Amino acid sequence: MTGNSIVLGLLVAGLLGPTVAVAEPAQPDSPFRFDIEQRGNPRRGLAVEGYLYSGLPWRITNVRLRVESLDSTGAVTAESHGWLLGDVAPGARAYFYLPIPSPAPTYRPAVESFDRVSGATSQVEAP
Repeated sequence: MTGNSIVLGLLVAGLLGPTVAVAEPAQPDSPFRFDIEQRGNPRRGLAVEGYLYSGLPWRITNVRLRVESLDSTGAVTAESHGWLLGDVAPGARAYFYLPIPSPAPTYRPAVESFDRVSGATSQVEAP
């Protein structure tokens, strides 16, 4: 393998492979926490993916996510919205993949809203 091939291979691996993303810590009163990483894919584009962990005592569905991209000073540079597929069982986790417009040093994920599957309240807003 030539030197140019090695450099090209490393460049492609860096563009397509996962990059550990820094997520801001969850709010102390939030029942949710996130594990995320940045991904790049030539077919799907740039995204963050990971798991939402629910600390709620009931099953939720129709989970709407927001991920803010933050620069090195903590200013929001972009915002993405999307849906978590499927339900999240009490105390469980669920996978998500959310396209983002550009990479950032830090991401701030949040649950915007969700529906409670069982119980008297049909719509619950996230804290």
